[in-house]
Amino acid sequence: MQDHCHALLKSVCALKGVTVSEYVYELVAVEFRRLIKEDNQVQTMFLNGTYKEGSKAYVLKQSLIEELNSTNDSPA
Repeated sequence: MQDHCHALLKSVCALKGVTVSEYVYELVAVEFRRLIKEDNQVQTMFLNGTYKEGSKAYVLKQSLIEELNSTNDSPA
């Protein structure tokens, strides 16, 4: 990352009261949530994974399963 971009990112994060790591993690998490809903390959890979109970991935997987089940149960 170019120095001026990095400085701008650090400044924005300081204004928002988050670390660069927290900010980047949230951006990646948002994109990943989108991918598991819109990309069948990513969704299949994610659903086939095993995640530690209580972890963010485990909670996300359970939420996705519930969402898929409710979509399949909805009348057409």
